Amino acid sequence: MIPISDERESGKFPILTITLILINAVVFLFIFFNLDFFIQEFGFIPEKVKNGERLYTFLSSLFIHASFSHLIGNLWFLWIFGDNVEAKIGRIKFLILYFLSGLGSLILFSFTTSNKTIPVVGASGAISGILGAYLVLFPKNKIKAIVPFFYFYRIVSIPALFYIGIWFLYQFLYMSVDPFVAYWGHIGGFLTGLFLIKIFSK
Repeated sequence: MIPISDERESGKFPILTITLILINAVVFLFIFFNLDFFIQEFGFIPEKVKNGERLYTFLSSLFIHASFSHLIGNLWFLWIFGDNVEAKIGRIKFLILYFLSGLGSLILFSFTTSNKTIPVVGASGAISGILGAYLVLFPKNKIKAIVPFFYFYRIVSIPALFYIGIWFLYQFLYMSVDPFVAYWGHIGGFLTGLFLIKIFSK
């Protein structure tokens, strides 16, 4: 189910959401012609981090994407769900939530992956944390999404609780199907976001 819009919160201009989108896009364009090098040098490799090496990749890996589809998918989800969360909890808390969710994502991934020498990249874990926060803050918001229906596609409005719940279940269902996606990282980011938003919303 591809989200195309949600119910917007009236309030502040989502400057951090847009800034993060622009930074990720600019970084990708800068590294595009030498992707393999940057993924190897700035991607998060659990084995190296375990040995105390390349700790900077806890941050750098969040801004590296492996393809246009990887980049666009992540940034689209950030755009759909990020602005409401930013407006609700404020910019500073939003930024803390984003990066700590990315950290939580990488930590859980490092414990669960069977191959600890392959670099993982992307903002998926951090954005998964935004989804976790959105679920708590706006469970009744309607998400318009494109849904496959036999050989056709329909646009339907789905409560955020249902939409994000399906997304979370999807991470478990496809974990053994696609080994090239860090599903445990998504789960780690999501759970971190759920935990942090309970603190930030008090």
